[in-house]
Amino acid sequence: MTSWVRRRRDVLVVLPRGTELLEGILEAVREASIESGSFVGLGAIEAPRLAWFDRYERRYRETSLEGVWEIASLIGNVTRYENAARVHAHIVVSDRSCQTRAGHLVGGMVGVTCEIVLSPFEAPVERRFDDALHLPLIDLTD
Repeated sequence: MTSWVRRRRDVLVVLPRGTELLEGILEAVREASIESGSFVGLGAIEAPRLAWFDRYERRYRETSLEGVWEIASLIGNVTRYENAARVHAHIVVSDRSCQTRAGHLVGGMVGVTCEIVLSPFEAPVERRFDDALHLPLIDLTD
């Protein structure tokens, strides 16, 4: 179960072990009525799935890691795409010897706990599909 509390404008989220990390962020966003914003976090993740975007092939190349990894840094945003909240997150994880791996976060389960600070934007931010890159990018036009 996702726990959260509002502190001034920001929302502090605590995700327990076993929660799918991206789904936990989306659940907190829905419950706190956040349309768009940014977030940072730390904690631990089990079996993280990371990706790197190959701009020439216009696709993500995924890799899966085994075990529980320390989240050294989790950073991202929540925007609107096709009338739904969309999480875009990047993560740096560290193994038991403090060797790091990093990339676009595709998924993974909270390994111990995950503490996230969500900072809502003043107005919703939308994404639009970019045909050239084959990605939904932030659109700042009105």
